[in-house]
Amino acid sequence: MFGTWYRRQMGRFGELSQVEAWQGVALMLLATGCFASLGAIIRLNSPAIHPFQIVFLRNLFGFLTLSPLLLQAGIQSLRTTKIGLYLSRGVISTVGMLLSFWAASILPLAEATALSFTQLLFASLIAVLVLQERMRPYRWLALGLGFAGALVMLRPGFQEGSLGIGLTLIASALFAWVTIVIKMLSRTESSITITAYMGLLQTPMSFLAAVWVWTWPSPEQWLWMVAMGLLGTIGQVALTQAYKLADVTTVMPLDFSRLIWASLIGFWVFAEIPDWWTCLGGALIFAGATSGVYGEARWRMLQTQARTSGV
Repeated sequence: MFGTWYRRQMGRFGELSQVEAWQGVALMLLATGCFASLGAIIRLNSPAIHPFQIVFLRNLFGFLTLSPLLLQAGIQSLRTTKIGLYLSRGVISTVGMLLSFWAASILPLAEATALSFTQLLFASLIAVLVLQERMRPYRWLALGLGFAGALVMLRPGFQEGSLGIGLTLIASALFAWVTIVIKMLSRTESSITITAYMGLLQTPMSFLAAVWVWTWPSPEQWLWMVAMGLLGTIGQVALTQAYKLADVTTVMPLDFSRLIWASLIGFWVFAEIPDWWTCLGGALIFAGATSGVYGEARWRMLQTQARTSGV
């Protein structure tokens, strides 16, 4: 019932069309599912392969996965006047990946996922300062509830794992800036171009870190690395397109769905049974996401009514 009402409202008065709004939601959910799966692959393979090497192989196979689409689009898809933004994104994102993969090999999957939600706060603040997007009250409410839920879930983990926590916080701040750069690029650049430059730049950058800790993977580990590249590329393309269709502060609350994915994967793969802290945190996160969607639809309806009445 709520979905029918929301589609009607967004199609009638939204700044985004009905199709764009739901495409953005679907793409963000797809991206979060892919990224949660990456965390599981890192945990499965990090005892035998250094996280820095995993970063390089993820970038390498991710770029190879994207190559058919790039060849189909043609060399003209790499033409850009924003090479400076691409370079800055490449450096910041590479450092963020090295730190986050390292943290994922130290922290339990649920804790690493919960703590990474601080990226949402960093990104929202940067979006307001750099992109001049408005943070309306319901968006603050959505962010507050979501972040509170993440903290509730993470609370037992603050007793140990300080290195992993510190690495995740720094990585989250870096990824928040990457989010803003992607949003800036998406105004004029295609999703394929943005993702292609990610592979072109971050693969050699991450190799500089991987070469010092290199070990040859087993045949099974090679398959995991290929799967990781595929999932990473699908997730990155979906994420980039989601940012292209919607404001950062509108799409980003859906990033909390990673917690749901992580909990399911943790249960199925690592036999991690969520405790009541996780249930309470998940309820707060769901409440935040729901209030954000409802508030956005309500605000757009009021704006349309005001324009129609000439107020």
